[in-house]
Amino acid sequence: MAVHINSKAAAERFLTAFYSGDVDETRRAVIDGFTLEGPFATAHNVDELLRLASGLMKISQGHKVLRWVVEDDSVSVLYQIILSGGDGGQGLLTTGGWFTAVDGRLARGRVIYDSAEFDAIVGTARS
Repeated sequence: MAVHINSKAAAERFLTAFYSGDVDETRRAVIDGFTLEGPFATAHNVDELLRLASGLMKISQGHKVLRWVVEDDSVSVLYQIILSGGDGGQGLLTTGGWFTAVDGRLARGRVIYDSAEFDAIVGTARS
């Protein structure tokens, strides 16, 4: 049972740090060789992830978990990202993530979301 708790805790630690823009804690939440695949890019290490996601981290205002599925070191999570909208408001982007944890930190992950929904929420916030 402890493995399950650690895997879920590792994913929650990463999501909280990443979607609150905490670069230092995001680094601590993953192993050195962390990889993440997403709709627009694949990051092969945490430095690349932080570089590729710097814009997202600036407009993200947190996340809300809708559902967890945990099996040993694998964690699947359905969640909403709270994003700054192009009109100064907020929008929720529903996202699915699959992660693998090793020793209480994430080793790899994959996220999916509807890019059209993302564009509709952020509008001019990216420009």
